[in-house]
Amino acid sequence: MKRTTTLIAGILTTTTALSGAILTSTFVSADDVIDEINIIVPVSCSLSGVGMNSHNATINNGQYNSTIGETTIKAFCNDNNGFAIYAIGYTDDTDGNNVLTSSTLGSEHDIVTGTATSGNTSNWAMKLSTITDPVPTYPIIIAGSTADTDKEQGDPDYSFFQEVPDDYALVAKRVSGTDIGQSAEGATIKTTYQAYISPTQPAGTYTGQVKYTIVHPNDGSAPGGPISIEKAYAKSGKQKFNGYYKMQEMSDSICSIVTLYDEASQTQLIDIRDNKTYYVAKLQDGNCWMTQNLDHDIVTTTNYYTNQNTDIGYNSSTGSYDTASWTAEYATNTSSDTYWCDEAAPYRPSSCSGFSIASYDPGELYWNGEFGDYDENKTSSVGNSHYHLGNYYNWNAAMATNDPSYLDDDTLMDQSICPTGWTLPRAGTGEDSFYNLLDQYGFTSSVTQDNNSIWSSPLYFSLSSEVATARSLELDGIGSYGDYWAPHLYELGTASGISYNLAIVQDDNGQSGIVYPGDLDSVDGGALEIGKSVRCIARPVSNTIEGL
Repeated sequence: MKRTTTLIAGILTTTTALSGAILTSTFVSADDVIDEINIIVPVSCSLSGVGMNSHNATINNGQYNSTIGETTIKAFCNDNNGFAIYAIGYTDDTDGNNVLTSSTLGSEHDIVTGTATSGNTSNWAMKLSTITDPVPTYPIIIAGSTADTDKEQGDPDYSFFQEVPDDYALVAKRVSGTDIGQSAEGATIKTTYQAYISPTQPAGTYTGQVKYTIVHPNDGSAPGGPISIEKAYAKSGKQKFNGYYKMQEMSDSICSIVTLYDEASQTQLIDIRDNKTYYVAKLQDGNCWMTQNLDHDIVTTTNYYTNQNTDIGYNSSTGSYDTASWTAEYATNTSSDTYWCDEAAPYRPSSCSGFSIASYDPGELYWNGEFGDYDENKTSSVGNSHYHLGNYYNWNAAMATNDPSYLDDDTLMDQSICPTGWTLPRAGTGEDSFYNLLDQYGFTSSVTQDNNSIWSSPLYFSLSSEVATARSLELDGIGSYGDYWAPHLYELGTASGISYNLAIVQDDNGQSGIVYPGDLDSVDGGALEIGKSVRCIARPVSNTIEGL
């Protein structure tokens, strides 16, 4: 028998020769289609706790308790590259607060972290241990042994009581290639807290938290993201006052750990002298700056200003403030129909010769921050707080002194009306100068309409005018120029003397020239009796003057 198959116009015709007879059959062909099924199992990691948020213990003064709040922490993570668990102290929705605080007592009574079992300081601590029953699917508790290649010798071993970390600390991990699907939980560990209460601890309820975070894969990356000024305060154990961290608690150690630069100047701190708040930011020069003008009203209460609230008594050799106080001679003037000198000393040139305290508060006035034409309508009763005009201070008021003995050439005042922890930017080209700050943002000698970021985020400098001595308290130059004090005298041709200052001046063509306090060839003479704006910089460990 012979079979042949022929494709004709899409019809398969098969002819079979059999015993001399011809049989014909016809059928339609079909293409094969393979339907592929793909199931994607995504990485899914979660962390849960049993027995959390309800650790209550009563401990008498002078006693130690090592079994507070045993918490089972369950981690499920199907990432075959492993995972890591980090812990950090956590209070008031802020990372880095590793103290137990009282809602009624001050911060001086906070219970700090530590492992002491006796003494005069209350403390609390934490440790992690493994769960071995029924299945040992626990992660590795981080230890400080040299055998652990992920940690260096001397790092905390969290299988013993350790201080609650004020930054994200790796406390447990599963390594790459581990079978992490052995149970529903995947991995289980236990945390135990302990506390010692000193004999002098006031009665009350003290509350704190620890936050645990799972990170995957286990590639060494820690959670938390960039550190803002607020996070840096929290990591340093500072407590908020009226909802804000305090200007007076700023320090070099706080500013130095901030990694969030140019944060649109959205962080506000409070000045405890008058409860006014100010925007601050860490800028590209590496310093923390106020990003609005100082608005403090000087008061005449005896010894109102101390090293605890104002930038006086700074000891450059120790990098800290010594005990000091200051009594201002005149209060801030708020009346526009009086002269720049206080009414107690009616205006005449000699009464404004650089020895009197003069400060003026124009009220709630704002510059609108635009670059272009200016007139009196550029101020209003409401506006962006970055552009609040603030107060105007003569040099004596800005330097927080009524002592004329400083009037000598090349004098540097190492104090100011700024809050404690802050000071005036230096003259010259040092790291804490106006010059260095503006240089980081590309300002050489002028600001053009195409390059006007000096007015906007994050710098927010203002053309805020000044207060002169020979007329009433008028600010008719707003939008035309602005001046900011620097604390260095360079010429004493008159009784009042002249100081360096940052001068920003608009010319007739709508451009604005900048005079650096460090540029001796084009320095703007700031007569000491003139009222100028103040912009404070967080005080570094040491202030230097360079380029003079």
